[in-house]
Amino acid sequence: MKADDPLVEVFERNRAVWEHKKVLIAGQITSMQILPQLIGTEQAWVVTDNFETAQGLSAMMGAKLGRSDFESITRKHVHLIFADCADERLKEHIEPVEVLVLFLNKTKSLSQNLLFSLQDHLTPGGAILLIGANSMGGKSADSLVKGKADCYKLDTARKCTVFSAVPHEGARFASPGNLRTVSYGGLELEQSHGLFSQGELDGGTLMLLNAMHRDLSITPPEPAAAEAAGQAGSASGAAFNACGKDAGPAGLAPDLSTTKLQSLPQCAIAPTDPVLDLGCGSGIIGLSLAARGLTSVVCSDISATALRAAQRNAASNGQDIKVMAANMLPDAGDFEAAGISIPGGKFKIIATNPPFHQGASRTTAQTLNMIAHAREHLTADGVLYLVGNNCLHYEEPLNEAFDKVEILASSTKFTVFKASASKD
Repeated sequence: MKADDPLVEVFERNRAVWEHKKVLIAGQITSMQILPQLIGTEQAWVVTDNFETAQGLSAMMGAKLGRSDFESITRKHVHLIFADCADERLKEHIEPVEVLVLFLNKTKSLSQNLLFSLQDHLTPGGAILLIGANSMGGKSADSLVKGKADCYKLDTARKCTVFSAVPHEGARFASPGNLRTVSYGGLELEQSHGLFSQGELDGGTLMLLNAMHRDLSITPPEPAAAEAAGQAGSASGAAFNACGKDAGPAGLAPDLSTTKLQSLPQCAIAPTDPVLDLGCGSGIIGLSLAARGLTSVVCSDISATALRAAQRNAASNGQDIKVMAANMLPDAGDFEAAGISIPGGKFKIIATNPPFHQGASRTTAQTLNMIAHAREHLTADGVLYLVGNNCLHYEEPLNEAFDKVEILASSTKFTVFKASASKD
């Protein structure tokens, strides 16, 4: 089957390197067309962190994936694994391979992390194929193995470049380094390469956390050490929303970063009310709700790396959450597949700082679709807490989808919305 995806095409053009061999493929796989090419391998393992990609490949294999942070299926000699590339469980599922194929990620540190994490699966003398679009660093991919491997440019076509590298005996590719932990409300969260705002707490997420926890308190909490306008944003004087209007008394909610979440006033919802941290990343939103005493917290994300990070952070902070793989809003049947009990698949709270990038492109299509359908996933008295960059203009679609929309906090850059399914 001839591929029309540029990256898959250049992979196929160089089949002499990997045909009739054991091959491990990982990285930013952009097309399902990679699968038919693998007929010519002795054995092939495809590792992807992206659940949407994994679902598409598994459907082509005639199978259905589960929704945990680690899923694998095998059809004949092809093995598909949905996982974080650094997950220790990969060692049990992948045999030593003669060729390691890395489709480059959008940032060099992510590709470096792939190489570091997967290098032990390559047999001595085996080859590494580095494949990338020129716009995504393909032209300079050889810098990833500089001084550690014999490397040469193998092919260029359709604005893509392929390098072949054979590691020097005993050479080790370095890690991109550890990221600093993030603190909020007594929680300490480890970060992972590839997650949004890695190594720091995004300003929008911080504003959402402060506004949401204040709104969920029966009596408003006092700010801890920071002033009300402190870390939540850089606005001074009056705060403005996306339309340039005064944000009202909410302004910037008091910063609760240094306040123990367990010490906040009683939470306004019942401990057993189900809540969803949508696009959870390292899990900060869901874990902060669990720290308030909520016992039915689900963290969902399209990324296996995010789900694994959220689970690890839950364990290290002594919190109990459930995680599930999903691309935006999961359906009731998805919860059943994940072994999670959410009656009717409906939540009292959905909280999110939704993504608006796909690779190098910016798009709000998925978030707008989520907003349009979020009400179907909320209880009658449920609410959606959402933070967005002001330039994304979420207020109008929220008002179209919900009966009541409030601005809980706003700065010159971000706005936190509370959208309710009813006006009461």
